[in-house]
Amino acid sequence: MGLPGATDPLISLFEGLPHVMFSLKDERGHYLAANQAFADRAGCRSPGEVVGRTAGDLFGPQLALSYEAQDAVLLATGRPVRRHLEIITRPDGSLGWYVTNKTLVPSPLTDAPAIAAVSVDEHAPVDDEAMEGLQRALGYVRAHGAAPITLAKLAAVAGASPAALERRMRRVLGLSPRQLLLRVRLEEAVHRLVSTDAPLASVAAACGFFDQAAMTRHMREVLGVTPGAMRRAGALAGSVRRAPVGGTPSAPQR
Repeated sequence: MGLPGATDPLISLFEGLPHVMFSLKDERGHYLAANQAFADRAGCRSPGEVVGRTAGDLFGPQLALSYEAQDAVLLATGRPVRRHLEIITRPDGSLGWYVTNKTLVPSPLTDAPAIAAVSVDEHAPVDDEAMEGLQRALGYVRAHGAAPITLAKLAAVAGASPAALERRMRRVLGLSPRQLLLRVRLEEAVHRLVSTDAPLASVAAACGFFDQAAMTRHMREVLGVTPGAMRRAGALAGSVRRAPVGGTPSAPQR
């Protein structure tokens, strides 16, 4: 694939997984590597045909616009994309629902970061009303995660019964609605801890936790670290420049 040999073990992790797409692209949007599952869904015979092309080349402007917007936010903030429910083509050319994670990793070719993405095919057609409802519920949680959210409210947003929403969310994301809300709050808290100098109590309040002690307890239970340790780790990593309290984090160091 024209990449250093050190990259091959990473790609090999995703070979033989026909329903899991993997790709690596540079900050200009050109693909550096992909697995066969990605190539199949991009209309290519092999991963080598993907290299050097863009999402617009492979998936068309309508889908590419969404993918490129995700990439722009990721590059600007350094914040990984987690459990994003989106539409991607399937091997037969139809559109389907996928759960996608994206993060920045060191590029094998340049000093700039590369975008690594993994998408799992949910085997649901694009007109699946239950999946559309789940997407609305996920969007609501991400937009209002700091506010009190009940299962009944999420079910109403999704247009489903509470029991049906919980079953679908557990099947697709492996999380209950309550667990999803907690993860979204923790992801926001981690971002604020490593990218700002805001006091821990302020971070807890801004992310919807009852108080600093509650944030500390949940972070230790789920992530295995305290907020203070997370902030120190972020400072040592130096991957994100800090912003003043109330400011906007700047782009990652490149």
